[in-house]
Amino acid sequence: MIIDTNALSAIADEEPGIRGVLEKATLAAIPVIVLGEYGFGIVQSARRSHHQKWLRENLPGFLVLDITRETAEHYAGSAWN
Repeated sequence: MIIDTNALSAIADEEPGIRGVLEKATLAAIPVIVLGEYGFGIVQSARRSHHQKWLRENLPGFLVLDITRETAEHYAGSAWN
């Protein structure tokens, strides 16, 4: 499963329902751009220290994807077919 910025925020904020979706995934990946967007949001957040701590503790559990065409194709799904 490739996670977008909104999903990453939902995971970090422990929004109801997101845990069940994440638990079904065999692999959870975050594109490096999403990681950058999330980091930018952290800097502006009123809960900055909470989100920084969450990211430090949880990022090792995700695969971080480099920017490649294959990443874009996978992320876009059937749009490339």
